[in-house]
Amino acid sequence: MFKWLAVMLLSSSVYASPIGQLEKIGAGEMSYLFWTLYRAELFASERPLSVNAGNKQVTALRIEYYKTIDKQALVEATAEQWQHLGYSPADIAQWVVPLQRIWPNVTPGDRLTLLVNQSGMSQFYLADQLIGQIDDPRFGEAFLAIWLSENTSEPKLRQQLLGLSQ
Repeated sequence: MFKWLAVMLLSSSVYASPIGQLEKIGAGEMSYLFWTLYRAELFASERPLSVNAGNKQVTALRIEYYKTIDKQALVEATAEQWQHLGYSPADIAQWVVPLQRIWPNVTPGDRLTLLVNQSGMSQFYLADQLIGQIDDPRFGEAFLAIWLSENTSEPKLRQQLLGLSQ
């Protein structure tokens, strides 16, 4: 009996949701032309969420995809957004390398989650299973900036994620 209970406790922690202890801040959908590509949800360890540099809150962004997207297209779109935000080519080149290794191709219903912990380490989950991590604290901040920066290319989605509009 004890062995069965220990297995159940260990297996439940392996598949625990990375956002289980976080509070949902907001959500919105990303559309391009006539297609809705994904639904994004922002979570944090506390309110209000600080979007300033040096944020020490645990923050997560979960994206549920509605379309099939090749991982290379995801990486390229991410790099383009970083360029739009003014990140250096050297930083972008450094950050895309682990993304190419970590990210899968996505299909409708796939949920990709980034969890940035208090020390700035970034962990990516597919569904609720860890698929990789990036230890550079600048990465998590830069990745979240794609959606949360005042200079984002999608200000309406930013407002929705921050819970400022519906």
